[in-house]
Amino acid sequence: MEYVDSWGGRAGSRMQFLFYDDLVQVKNFKPATYIFADLETLSPGQLQLACQLCTQITQAGTPARILNDPGRALRRLDLLQKLYDEGINSFKAARASDRVDHLRFPVFVRREDDHEGSLTRLLRNRNELDRMLRYLRLQGHRLGDLLVVEFCDTADGAGVFRKYSAFVVGSQILPRHLLFGRSWNVKKRDLNTEDLRREEQQYLQANPHEGLLREVCRIAAIDYGRVDYSLTKNGLQVWEINTHPKVLRLTPRLTAAFEGLDCETNESASIPVFFGDATLRRVKHEVDARAHNLVLRNTLSTLASAPILNWVKQAIKTRLG
Repeated sequence: MEYVDSWGGRAGSRMQFLFYDDLVQVKNFKPATYIFADLETLSPGQLQLACQLCTQITQAGTPARILNDPGRALRRLDLLQKLYDEGINSFKAARASDRVDHLRFPVFVRREDDHEGSLTRLLRNRNELDRMLRYLRLQGHRLGDLLVVEFCDTADGAGVFRKYSAFVVGSQILPRHLLFGRSWNVKKRDLNTEDLRREEQQYLQANPHEGLLREVCRIAAIDYGRVDYSLTKNGLQVWEINTHPKVLRLTPRLTAAFEGLDCETNESASIPVFFGDATLRRVKHEVDARAHNLVLRNTLSTLASAPILNWVKQAIKTRLG
């Protein structure tokens, strides 16, 4: 939102947000360029809602452009499985509620529907994984919402991990940043020497992985987002494509890429949209269930942080191994 508020002749003049929760309130849509963002967090019902909207816009016969067609774009687990099958990634992932016997340890656990990264340390064997999954369930997580992901070691000979990030905006691949750290789970700039700053600048200027990233985005059917990845001797290793990346400041290349998304439209045209009753009921049920689950997780988290319960937490950890 920070980017939208600072772009254009006046705040919000070039781009508008429409939240998925508000879709059912809108009866008519304008021909325009539509970016379906944050696909990773959609519930099954919300995904159906987005697919119905996309279909009706594209079939209306008026000029419109769709980025991240929700019926085609691969979400996190499907993307990781596809990239492994295509020989791009050398690591596998599985839903925690499914069989995980085929995975190679060590592994870590993350939620499928957020961008917070790993919930765990590296787990060295099946016993550690089982104990951690029981602990996460006690915290209110459902196994069906969790992914078990093989660890892929991308450290160089000096033990430095690199996290590359690049935007895809339509046909454009735009390098965003290169982070360095000693931890395998690089989330911020932990190392910042002159040599590393020079390496990042070379990455931003040369865009060395443009062709490979364009192929990854084609496989994923994703037209807008941020690709987070690293490199090994086997090549590119893609962690995720975040379709709701933070964009905090204007940059000439990013602005030009957004400008290039515009399509000619008929301002007087209108696209009537209708959503199926079954989908609307499903969405309401999912929203209520998600709200209940969030309250439960927050309550358990609050209780777990209470000092008076330290002995209980220690007992649980001991019990879980």
